[in-house]
Amino acid sequence: MVGVLAVSFCDRGAGQESVCLDLWSYPDGTYNLVLENHGDEGKVEVSFPCALYQLIAIKRGTMFVSQNDLGFVEIDRCEDKVCAQFIPFSGPGGFRYCIRFDEYRSAIEALEDNVIGYVA
Repeated sequence: MVGVLAVSFCDRGAGQESVCLDLWSYPDGTYNLVLENHGDEGKVEVSFPCALYQLIAIKRGTMFVSQNDLGFVEIDRCEDKVCAQFIPFSGPGGFRYCIRFDEYRSAIEALEDNVIGYVA
């Protein structure tokens, strides 16, 4: 199943190590936050399932928190920004990046507009 990248929390640099938290939308109506680490040791991906209502709630100021075996991710509105962070349970490798609230809102509204197509 091919997903569509809705929004990305990252600062990708050519030829540099980068860590990104990407929100992917899939044709079956599911969503995943995928933490991608592109470093010297290759690419590592960690997935955090989420629901559209959770992503919408962030626009109203509700914090989203999810965890797996490696750590947890938080997404929260901070005034005119939306910030995402990954906090590992052990070792280094934490990540925090903020995007403009308008960018996040536009991405989530586009997902909301398409949700009608998923209802059977």
